[in-house]
Amino acid sequence: MCDCGSHQHEIPAYDAQAIENKWMRAWDEENLFAVEEDSSKPKKYVLEMFPYPSGDLHMGHARNYTIGDAMARQARMRGYDVLHPIGFDAFGLPAENAAIKHNTQAGEWTYKNMDQALATMRRMGFSYDMDRLVKTCNPDYYRWGQWIFEKLWERGLVYRKKSPVNWCPGCNTVLANEQVTEGKCWRCGSEPEKRELEQWYFKITDYAQELLDDLEKLPGWPERVKQMQANWIGRSEGAEVDFTLCDADGNPTDEKITVFTTRADTLFGCTFFLLAPEYKGLMELVEGTEYETPVRRVVAGAEKVSAVERAQGTLEKHGAFTGRYVVNPVSGQKVPVWVADYIVSDYGTGAVMAVPCGDQRDFEFARKYDLPIVPIILMDDELAALEEAGESIDTYHAESVDWDCAHAAEGTLVQSGKYTGMRGGKHSEGEAAIVADLEEAGTGRRSVQFRLRDWLISRQRYWGNPIPAVHCDHCGIVPVPEDQLPVTLPDTLDLAAGETLAECPEFFETTCPVCGRPARRETDTMDTFTCSSWYYLRYCDPHNDQLPFSREAADRWMPVDNYIGGIEHAILHLLYSRFFTKALRDLGMLDVDEPFTNLLCQGMVKDANGETMSKSKGNVVPPSSVIEPYGADTMRLAILFIAPPEKDFDWDEDAVAGANRFIKRAWRIVWQLALAGSADAKLQKGKLSAAALELYRERHRTIAKCTDDFDRQQFNTAISAIMELVNAASAYLNACEKDASVADEALSWLVATDIVSLLAPICPFWADELWHEALHHTDNAYTAPWPEFDLAEAVTDTVQIAVQVLGKLRARVDVPTDATQDEMRSAAEEAVSKWIEGKTVVKAICVPGKLVNLVVK
Repeated sequence: MCDCGSHQHEIPAYDAQAIENKWMRAWDEENLFAVEEDSSKPKKYVLEMFPYPSGDLHMGHARNYTIGDAMARQARMRGYDVLHPIGFDAFGLPAENAAIKHNTQAGEWTYKNMDQALATMRRMGFSYDMDRLVKTCNPDYYRWGQWIFEKLWERGLVYRKKSPVNWCPGCNTVLANEQVTEGKCWRCGSEPEKRELEQWYFKITDYAQELLDDLEKLPGWPERVKQMQANWIGRSEGAEVDFTLCDADGNPTDEKITVFTTRADTLFGCTFFLLAPEYKGLMELVEGTEYETPVRRVVAGAEKVSAVERAQGTLEKHGAFTGRYVVNPVSGQKVPVWVADYIVSDYGTGAVMAVPCGDQRDFEFARKYDLPIVPIILMDDELAALEEAGESIDTYHAESVDWDCAHAAEGTLVQSGKYTGMRGGKHSEGEAAIVADLEEAGTGRRSVQFRLRDWLISRQRYWGNPIPAVHCDHCGIVPVPEDQLPVTLPDTLDLAAGETLAECPEFFETTCPVCGRPARRETDTMDTFTCSSWYYLRYCDPHNDQLPFSREAADRWMPVDNYIGGIEHAILHLLYSRFFTKALRDLGMLDVDEPFTNLLCQGMVKDANGETMSKSKGNVVPPSSVIEPYGADTMRLAILFIAPPEKDFDWDEDAVAGANRFIKRAWRIVWQLALAGSADAKLQKGKLSAAALELYRERHRTIAKCTDDFDRQQFNTAISAIMELVNAASAYLNACEKDASVADEALSWLVATDIVSLLAPICPFWADELWHEALHHTDNAYTAPWPEFDLAEAVTDTVQIAVQVLGKLRARVDVPTDATQDEMRSAAEEAVSKWIEGKTVVKAICVPGKLVNLVVK
């Protein structure tokens, strides 16, 4: 048996740069990370959201990809057939703007950045199958984006219409509703304006209910993300109610305006009627009248404020009377019609029955323009006060209120005709009765509305996927034939001079594929989110030149088992990807309802002052700042150890230095164990010394905990457990150095192997070097099996208890785990004999497995 301390001189120094450069080359030569496609194994699809190549990777990227890489590597060791690909979301405004700034082409700028990012990924040791690399700006990828567009068009899920849109003056393009956040452009922060444009849309609303219902199929998603999506989809149950237009004398016309309301029970409180500035037919109501100018003033003002800000109702409200009226269908009363800038056309019908007694925005509008606020619901305390005053709800009458704000609209209906006395509120008795009467009268009907609106995909910029459509004066708008796809972008535009596709004849001049006459190619490009809404499917079959992906490949790999990315994509990317998956499923291209089974939203990496890192702030920490002095393994270990993956953390240089110290210590311990051990020795538990037995049990405990922690993506606690195993190994080696007879060659070798294997998903370069040089394997730690464990073997035969004398701790002693109280007392008295000598033990308080307190006199 070897002396564990006799080989110190044989342990090589840990040289991170030399080791990592060596294994980068070796992994490349072996093509180690190529997917095996072994159907006999269970599959595991691990995917991080792919980056936008606006420059080199930053520490936020490093955290995202390190989390995914650790998952993928450990899954491979546990016997899964792992798909772990990477690519680039390469179209979009940043590249185009950068090209303009640097007087170059967007493609040239983008490919340069992708090459830099790939080099950094390689340096960080990420186990991507580079044969499956996807770049969305490559024609062999965006060809299939155009193909999918046309298939959705055939299915009726693509259409073109003229409507008010969000125009970003900073980006010079339109934005989908989802891309306006807190009244600002999600990309540049400008305040969007409203413009009337003809645009292309995806009919995502056809899937609104399924998108909402299927959130229940995603237990592996954070509840916060699911709630954000549910709120955005915004299902509302209510009724459509028809109001008939009338003249100033109350004489009805043949025209009607329909509103959607979830509170039909409040119809008697409707004292005025509101139209959105974008409401179609608004100007027809006022044209040529004295009301036209003030109405146009409101419309013009609303165009300068985003729909989101207007709908929030926090800005000062502006309105104008149209001179027209509608008839309340339940009361028969004449109600004035106003235009108001806090009403938007994106929800309901763009017309609203204003009930100022129960809605704060309507209340504020009524106060500003001196419109009546008629109470129609009494809350329980108000009703009680009314009854105490000896009044009846049937005789209650108030034409307006002196309130400071609107009241909660739940309670008993008053001043509501035959419905007075009924309970009011959503899904209430009063609501049901009024809707039933509306339906009988033909002036209303049950309805479900969604906040979600169809996805506007047109973009008026160059660097995007061209929409495959042709405008023909004779045939209308027709798709580009499939055999002519892809429609490719020209690479000769002078972006710096502001040239666009619409000004590039060599791009837009074409012939109609139907009649052969001269025609014009569509010059809008698709929203870049169309590219990222199906890329995970292309990874399954990246070289298919007949289809975007085969059904067989999708059936093998989908859905993605573990998806990692930021919470900022909770609505945009994730909602669109869910829509694409369902639409492609209905095209018969795959057999899953949801694309991502488990979603991990990693926390932000902040600077030492707690501020979010960003290039504009100049506080970004590049991976190279850690890799150059310490190595990629130290960076990976620090990223995973500082905090749980879902939590934000402040970048800590001390934590990085600490991670490097641990790697070096573990390196030394593994080498010592390997030199003291033997791969040929057989472990015999019954012959292990006490020190060896404790290490034997610790290895089982550690492997069990690491396995569970990896399953829960709690890498920081897994690393803590490995540190405990290293500590236990160090204690064992110290014991061996003092007494060579306590050592065991088989155990030493086994624990050395375990430490390397457990750290292999986290510190892969370090692990492969030790796997080859210290443990003499010819394969890789990446392909080695994950260590096995048996929790029963972790159970100790003895337990250490505290021994107190008169409540003061005097000793600790090991006793059998099943020791009786008499056995515990006997062991305790022997351990503290000098403290009780000459005294009488009058009582022994025994807590099994914990302590013995001796009471003496």
